[in-house]
Amino acid sequence: MPARKKIHKQDILEAAVRVIREHGASALSVRNIAKELHVSTQPLYSEFENFDSLKEELLLFARERYIQVHPHRYKDFGLALLHFAKDEKELFKFIFIRSRDKEEQIEDVNYDLTIKLLSENLDMDTHSAKELHKKMQYYTYSMAVMIATGYRNISEEEMDRELTDIFKIMLRHYKKIDDEEVCDYWLKRARNLPE
Repeated sequence: MPARKKIHKQDILEAAVRVIREHGASALSVRNIAKELHVSTQPLYSEFENFDSLKEELLLFARERYIQVHPHRYKDFGLALLHFAKDEKELFKFIFIRSRDKEEQIEDVNYDLTIKLLSENLDMDTHSAKELHKKMQYYTYSMAVMIATGYRNISEEEMDRELTDIFKIMLRHYKKIDDEEVCDYWLKRARNLPE
């Protein structure tokens, strides 16, 4: 009878997350993950071809597990990223603050849903929704980096206010709004996303 497999891919990925949380991304190694699991390195190489393939899968695992959002309003996407940067500083750095290939962009596991909701709720063509969201990404990502690196300590109220303020600016620009009441109307539409 073959020996029962004790360490699974999920166990390895969760151990890798713990290593990053406790010691930072620079401590991520096969040896440290094995140490976290109290095993030799052999089970890790049974599940992953090499360390690079483990890191690639870890990026996917962490993004899907910790950053996926089920929004009630557009702002929830940005707040989720800011909370992640605040609560999971080292994991945020591992996922977002790293060297990338030229083709690799900022990962947004919620991208398709976000664009769909913006287009529908703001009566906006897809191109404009993508452009608005891209600008919001730039701003939100910058805030998140400041939070994760300790450059700024931003309160919950400040996060909320900052995202609302920049979104109003973007709404005014992309919807060509001059009137405050009209802007508030579209802001309310963005707050109430369909389930």
